[in-house]
Amino acid sequence: MKKKFIIFFVLLVLSLAVSGCSSDEETSTTTIEGEDGDEYDVTYTEGDVSDEDCPVGSIMTTSNPNTGEMVAMEIVGKENIDGIEMCHGVYEANTPDENGIARVEYYWSNENDEAFMWIAYDEEGNVISEMKAMDGKITITSEDGEVIEMDMTQYE
Repeated sequence: MKKKFIIFFVLLVLSLAVSGCSSDEETSTTTIEGEDGDEYDVTYTEGDVSDEDCPVGSIMTTSNPNTGEMVAMEIVGKENIDGIEMCHGVYEANTPDENGIARVEYYWSNENDEAFMWIAYDEEGNVISEMKAMDGKITITSEDGEVIEMDMTQYE
């Protein structure tokens, strides 16, 4: 799971950088070699650029032509969570990872980079886990309902 997310977000950053330097096209595609040596096609479709921090409708798709694995992240909107305006993205994979995760809803704040939340789902739409970081506190809820809370302010 972590490896796929790391590869996915590295590819996302690279594709955003490439798309920012490309022509005025709304969609750009590039091929990048991953940490595993496989080549990945990365396609970025730009959404509403009137909000640079949360370009709703933007979609980044990464696919491995050798294995058929594909993941996509779409920015679907903004939501107010605990008084913080957050961008909302949905990550979906056509094959679940080794932990059974097929979809993740991810929320992040561009004004408060310590605030985020994600909810992981299996293929049937059942919640596998949740993680929320707000106001210096991190709460993790596992599939079986076990809750772990940490106060990160004590480490500042």
